Amino acid sequence: AVTPTPRSPYDIILARNRPNVGHSLIASNDWHTLDFGDIEKELAAKLSDDDISEALLRIDAANKVKRLHLTNCTSITGSGLAPLRGCTSIEQIDLSLVGAHQPTQEDYLMHHLSCDLVLPVLDSIISQERCSLKHLRFPDDWRYEDDPDDPRFEEFLVRYNAMLVNNFTACCGIRLDLSSHHPEIISLDEGELGIQDWTCSECAKYYCSECTGEDGNKLLHSCHTCERNYCTTCVAMVPCGDCNAVMCVDCIPHTDCANPSCTNIVCNDCLWKECYECYKKWCGDCNDCIECEGCCRRCCVECSEEEGVDGVHCCGVCETNRCDKCRLNLCQTRADSSCKECVNMISSLLLKDNEKKQREIEDLEDKNEELRRRLKDIRAMTYASA
Repeated sequence: AVTPTPRSPYDIILARNRPNVGHSLIASNDWHTLDFGDIEKELAAKLSDDDISEALLRIDAANKVKRLHLTNCTSITGSGLAPLRGCTSIEQIDLSLVGAHQPTQEDYLMHHLSCDLVLPVLDSIISQERCSLKHLRFPDDWRYEDDPDDPRFEEFLVRYNAMLVNNFTACCGIRLDLSSHHPEIISLDEGELGIQDWTCSECAKYYCSECTGEDGNKLLHSCHTCERNYCTTCVAMVPCGDCNAVMCVDCIPHTDCANPSCTNIVCNDCLWKECYECYKKWCGDCNDCIECEGCCRRCCVECSEEEGVDGVHCCGVCETNRCDKCRLNLCQTRADSSCKECVNMISSLLLKDNEKKQREIEDLEDKNEELRRRLKDIRAMTYASA
């Protein structure tokens, strides 16, 4: 049998571009967009810098590719981006390593992208007189774990911002007035470091705060979930039902209330009712998760009914929400003025508490009896020795 010659990762990538593959293409036929998120995640995670470099060289990316998304390429260091040095055609580079509508703050991706290798390539691009770059997105750990002793990333952001400001023209035709202020298209503020504003993450068009549609609403919105800006032409947005935040339609599945019958659309920050037992979350309108007025413990209805759980219940008479322990403590300390319904609710607990105390008394009596016996034996030994 003849052993087939193994194909290189590049050959597999190129195969995704053949028309007969169908809609699952890594790029369009003219290589306008190169998105590694359109191949298997496991394959993208195994690609090396040599694989990336070979792909960029084979398709003449420096002259053809306008949008590059390194989705799931977690094994590369950035040296494979060298073929893009001095590129004047590329308009968008996404280094976040995650796909669209995927939040990354909850758990930083393990990756090997290095500022030492990537920033020189980016600098060579933005320094070109005919630079076309309009939008960059960075890995979250670069943005949130910036080392004050190594300011290279922030220094690059300053240079990149200057280039953006110089080339900025909003969809309405407005240009930035550099003489009156120092605008920041790319944020340099702590917590938002490296987030690019006024730019759609999909089409890379510029929008200013004055850009509105025929209905008077803004044309550019920032998604509260994935932290990307999208214009209304590219992505539909929906408002949070509890606050002023807006979210991409495709990000809504990340904000499900634990109540299966709930139809509210809320952002993750507004899912504040979390059960201390099962850790599920509910929105403010759902009553499936009750908070104790005494200790602020939260427990859902389902977990509260389980045996051995310090559940939280609402009294139908005095209308107080308390966990079993707080209600028991209240009834014991205010025996004369306790709500009769509250006493009935914890009757089983009172019985168990009395049984526990009875067992403790019996244990103490047994210990006292054992001590009396030992004392009697000691006295008998003392008299015998005398």
